[in-house]
Amino acid sequence: MTPSGETPIQHAGTRRYRGILRQVEVRIRALFPEINRANRAMFRLADLSEDMRILSLNAELAAGRAGQKGAAVRALTQYTRGLVRRLVDINTNASGLRNLYDAITDALRTLRHLRQLEEATVRVDIADMTAKGLRALGELELVRSAQLHEMAARIAGINEGATRLGVVVRVVDDVVSQAASIATNIAAEAVTAGSHEAEFKAVSETMTRYVEELRIMNDQAARGVRGALEGCKALVDAAATLTRHQPGAGLQLEAGGARV
Repeated sequence: MTPSGETPIQHAGTRRYRGILRQVEVRIRALFPEINRANRAMFRLADLSEDMRILSLNAELAAGRAGQKGAAVRALTQYTRGLVRRLVDINTNASGLRNLYDAITDALRTLRHLRQLEEATVRVDIADMTAKGLRALGELELVRSAQLHEMAARIAGINEGATRLGVVVRVVDDVVSQAASIATNIAAEAVTAGSHEAEFKAVSETMTRYVEELRIMNDQAARGVRGALEGCKALVDAAATLTRHQPGAGLQLEAGGARV
């Protein structure tokens, strides 16, 4: 018997289970810096969307003043406003970062409960199983099973949140590509706009600057999202190991997320 009252086999199982709990915690905490990186990068998304919206309005006014020579630019401003609407829509998803932070915090709280349950289980004197001791152990196992199911739900939420951020990055990347083409086309129209060349050229140059800001922002966010998605996979793998060492939990975890 060990000092805690466990047999050598039980003691080894307890050490293994606690080691896995620590590994899950390390995986969860490793997500914070990656999500912070994406969060900092996305901070300017709403401002850039508004800047592009105002620029498209100014460009349309300039196109109106140019008459027939501004017809193509006027059409291009319509496309720009469509891109702005896409940015506004995805900014709502990007703001879901707050929910992702909450999901990680909740997962850490559930992990703390699992650790407390493990400590309580070890305190039950396994060598002297009275009816009372057996009932206590059974109740602890039921609670632990529920907590493991809750942990699976938390991890699924984290994985889903990180995946949504990946969608945001892909949409912004598409907007960047299309906006760059619009800026190039407006620059081409400026060459034949006569007295309105300077106005159209200024619009093109300003849009090019916004596009570059968006590209830099999105590249930084993409690095954070990739790190978060890789971290989620490692977390799911660690959590799957945890449940395999907890008989009777009835829990399934897959590499793409969690399923109860």
